[in-house]
Amino acid sequence: MRLHAKLFSGVVTAALVAAGTFAGPAQAGGDFGSPAPAGRTIWEGFHVGAHAGAADYDYGVSQSAPVSPLVTIRDGDDGFVGGFVYGSSWQFGNIILGTDSAYNFGDTNTGANVAANGTAAVAEVEWSSESRLRAGFLVKPNVQLYGTVGVAFANIDVSGTLIAGGSDDDRAFGISYGGGAEATLGNRWFARVEYIHTDYDSESFREVGGGAFKVDLDSDVVRGAIGYRFDWSPLDILRGR
Repeated sequence: MRLHAKLFSGVVTAALVAAGTFAGPAQAGGDFGSPAPAGRTIWEGFHVGAHAGAADYDYGVSQSAPVSPLVTIRDGDDGFVGGFVYGSSWQFGNIILGTDSAYNFGDTNTGANVAANGTAAVAEVEWSSESRLRAGFLVKPNVQLYGTVGVAFANIDVSGTLIAGGSDDDRAFGISYGGGAEATLGNRWFARVEYIHTDYDSESFREVGGGAFKVDLDSDVVRGAIGYRFDWSPLDILRGR
């Protein structure tokens, strides 16, 4: 059974724990409900942070130009992901709207191992990125639950004796969606936990002997992040403020 259902249930549990943990009154480090000095609330502005988590990769492999029978030795794996996040948000009552992007450092083994006629190849994700819209609802003055949807890109490298030239890489496009929980920690710091599923389109790779096969990638990621939300947004720069 694919693991994304288990990952999703895990992040929902984590979200409820986060809501309970940070549900107390505002601390001395910052009043979570009051406007920031420039008129923004603690939920508004440009944010940047670092993230880390676990990824579950699932592949489908099919031959697009068969030369010899292709055998899938393994078609999924778990791995570590890490990188940075950034974006902006605006508050409208209890609703938080904004953008969120994540860059994930790569060379992550996906578990896509294929073979034919004594040759073999493995696939890795060298890097990936997401750019998403996000909509949240404040369940407490300093805790929001949110959903998110957007686009993603991944650079997939396939290497081994099965591949013409020894290696081949391609850029995959996908759709990302998911959700999570985020809490402010005082002085505009925040922490979050989230689940993101990405469905990438299939990419074709060249085999030795003139054949080719397609790889269809899905990923499920559960990650935590910590960051800082500044009291400004990129719109301020465009407006000359």
